[in-house]
Order: sequence, then C-alpha cells, then structure tokens
Amino acid sequence: MIHFPLLRTRRLTVQLRELSITESVAIASMPTHLEEASCTAFLRAAVASAQGIDDPAAWTVQERMLAVAHYLAATAEDGPDFALGEGHYSDYLDGAADIQTQAPQIEVGEVGGDTWHIRHLTGAMAESIERMTGEVQDASGKPLSGRLHWILGAMAAQMVRSGESVPDADMAEGAFDEFMVARMKIMGAFPESDFSALMALYFAGREKLHHLFKTEFSEDGIVAMPKGGAAANLPPARFPVHTCLSRMARELVGKPDESGL
Repeated sequence: MIHFPLLRTRRLTVQLRELSITESVAIASMPTHLEEASCTAFLRAAVASAQGIDDPAAWTVQERMLAVAHYLAATAEDGPDFALGEGHYSDYLDGAADIQTQAPQIEVGEVGGDTWHIRHLTGAMAESIERMTGEVQDASGKPLSGRLHWILGAMAAQMVRSGESVPDADMAEGAFDEFMVARMKIMGAFPESDFSALMALYFAGREKLHHLFKTEFSEDGIVAMPKGGAAANLPPARFPVHTCLSRMARELVGKPDESGL
C-alpha cells in the first residue's frame, strides 16, 4: 500500500489513498477526450477524506491539478519532483501563491455599460465546457472547437455582471450545460469590439485569481504554464489522470501506451 502525505492548502485538507484495481480500470475505461470528467472520477475515488470542500468537482481547476500531482508525487518512479517533458513538477507549481480562504468573485471592469466580475473556474465548470464541445457554432454554422471553445466557455462560466444571478455549476449537469450553451451563444454574438474588451478583462481578472498553477487553454483543454525564472522557456504541461493509473490497469482496457505529461 502506498502512503500519501496529507495535502494542505488554505481551503483544503485532503488525505489521498491508493486506488483499487477495479477503480483504476473504471477510470481507465473513460473516453480519453473527457479529461475533466476523468479527473473528477479519479479524485472522488482517490480522496479518502477532505476538509473544507468535500466534492472535487467544486474545487478550482488549480486545486484539482495539485491533488493529481500530489498523487503522482507519491507514485512516480522518479520521485516527488517527477519529470514533465523537459522540466519537472517544481517548474510548474507555484506553492507560494495559494488561494484566498474564501474563493473571491472580483470586479474586473466595465464593458457595454455593464460592470463585470470574475469567479474561479471550478472542476464542474470545466466539465461542462468539455461536454459542450461542438454545441456552439460560428456564423457559418461550423462548430467551435479547440482553444476558442475553451476560452469562450470559461468566459461564459466565470464572468458575471453586477447584480446578475447565475446558477451554480454543481446543479444538475443538463441544466448547467443548457445555461452554458445559451451564455456562450450570447457572448459569441457580442460586437467584436465589446467581445475583445471583455476578453481582455477576463485575462486580466484571471491573473488576479492566480493560485498554485498558472493556467492557460490549449486546443485540448486546460494546461499549466511554467512558473517563470529558469523554467520560463519550458512548454505547457498537463496532469492527465491516466498517468496516475498503473500500466496493468491501462492494458486491461486496451490503453497501454497513453502518455501526456
């Protein structure tokens, strides 16, 4: 049995445990393009206890990355500072920048006569963005995909007008997905100048919410950027949950060669 040190942040105290083979096989069987859904399933299985916020779907995407990396740090053959491509885990984790005790919703500025605020991107929000790939089209009817889909989805989930009532991401999946698609379509129909201004506010606000990892969007979803300094020139990294699973579990479902760190 593998021992996992207690994971502590300002909001969370988490004890992880080793997965059983049946749990590993179930997660390995999940579609590879549903990384955020796989992450939630993995963390719900791997978390033995959590204080602060119980459900990993309600954690920020950075907190989820940290928990997955904490599991890898205890299980990777090359040790706690495991390799990530040309770099190492320590090149991406900004442990000095933790989240505030209460996850804030902060004001970021005005666009189109509305004052906007930004809130943290949670696992449940990221799962919805992932599920809704292809559900929003451009003016020619072509489905949005890749980085544009993720940026638009994150803006729809995180940006809130003053006085606006928006649903929590932990409501029924279908209802939140409907909200997300409708909101993405509305934002996608903004005049280009307004959308550009709102996107600038979004990126500026995201910097103010920075904690643990500097996140960005790639064609495939959420990635961690190097924290700077000597690591500044390293490429983005991901912490896919299948790298936490044994080769045996992956082979049993016909996925032995997956990588992605």
